[in-house]
Amino acid sequence: MISVIVPVYNVEKYIRNCLDSIINQTYKDLEIILVDDGSTDNSGAICDEYAQRDSRIKVIHKQNGGQSSARNVGLKNATGEFIGFVDSDDTIELNAYEKLVFAIDGVDLAICGHSVVNDNGTTTNSKGKEKVLDYDDLWQEVFGRLNNAVWNKLFCKELLNGIEFNQNFAHGEDLIFNILYLQKAKSGRFIDMPLYNYYKRGGSITTGKFTRRKLLEIDSKEEALRLVEEIYPPMINTAQKYCFRARMNIIRNIYKAKEQKNYASEIKEYKKYVLENYARIKSLITKKERMEFFIFKNFLYLYKIMVKLYK
Repeated sequence: MISVIVPVYNVEKYIRNCLDSIINQTYKDLEIILVDDGSTDNSGAICDEYAQRDSRIKVIHKQNGGQSSARNVGLKNATGEFIGFVDSDDTIELNAYEKLVFAIDGVDLAICGHSVVNDNGTTTNSKGKEKVLDYDDLWQEVFGRLNNAVWNKLFCKELLNGIEFNQNFAHGEDLIFNILYLQKAKSGRFIDMPLYNYYKRGGSITTGKFTRRKLLEIDSKEEALRLVEEIYPPMINTAQKYCFRARMNIIRNIYKAKEQKNYASEIKEYKKYVLENYARIKSLITKKERMEFFIFKNFLYLYKIMVKLYK
């Protein structure tokens, strides 16, 4: 049986499409755990409505604590052999779990491709190659390629014992969760099918206006570096690259939002870091990233113009 954990918070516009895509799966042996994280709209009532219609659905209502808190509650209540995650404003293809449960046979982690659906309806599909992954391959796929979302994966519950989402991170919690899982997993399988539909909407931590919460990207990448140094040292250089990139991302977003006066001390701190660490990771970043760093370092007036066009 697969336990599907769905954290729910104020998604009354999207939750029905999400739940329809889960309850209509071709793979029927599901336990569907809906964790209503203190919704103030009709999301909780819609969850209860679906529970009346489908006996596989279990609804848990709790005070608001964030997505990681809701997922952890779901994990504590899951009884399936395998664990899957679906975000409540996304959908999955109707054969998603049939394909994933087949893929995880004989390995510890199944990973599928996904589609990104933008607000304007345009869709792009992730690309990959169907393959069996040994331990080193798993690290390259999940950490090296930052294929680190939990929603396009199927986990073995037995290996999740003692692992939960770190509630201190509003950004990057999936990355840390996956690193901890990779410490226990030995092998995996990637199937090149876009079985998960990720809807990229405005207003999320990754797409919304700049706020202090976005600084947490650095915290999660630093924690990833700490864990990699302990668990899998061959990936240290990659982890250092992500720490560098996180600071450049935040610098760019601060200037793009014209918030440099409010975050002057942060810019000073992050600039010092990237200047000191650039030589170490120069060969690991893209040509576009090297050019951005060069302009930021030497031509700040031009950088301020450039970030307005950055996508």
